[in-house]
Amino acid sequence: MTRFPRQVRLTGPAEFKRVFDGCRCKASDRWFTALAIPNDRESPRLGLVVSRKAAHRAVARNRIKRQVRESFRHTQSRLGGLDIVVIGRPGIDLQDNKALTQALDKLWTRLIKKCAGS
Repeated sequence: MTRFPRQVRLTGPAEFKRVFDGCRCKASDRWFTALAIPNDRESPRLGLVVSRKAAHRAVARNRIKRQVRESFRHTQSRLGGLDIVVIGRPGIDLQDNKALTQALDKLWTRLIKKCAGS
């Protein structure tokens, strides 16, 4: 199994805070909210927030995060230089992987459209 490389992750609290405080574009649906801010790199970076409020069991939170990372991996070439934080919303743990993948595909498309001018 390959790891999610460090250069495509938001790694510290300061990086997450920068996205939360300076959010330039936002896309959301029933299961996810994505906040984004331009970064000084060529490639996007991803941060994940899936709380116990969104998914009670650790197994479910980890499954959701794996789905988001995999979807991001397939889409990152289209996202450009953005720092993105994806937040899971309550009830997300009741969705199966197919529903999560479809929701994420729509979310990335919306985010790309909204952030194109950033």
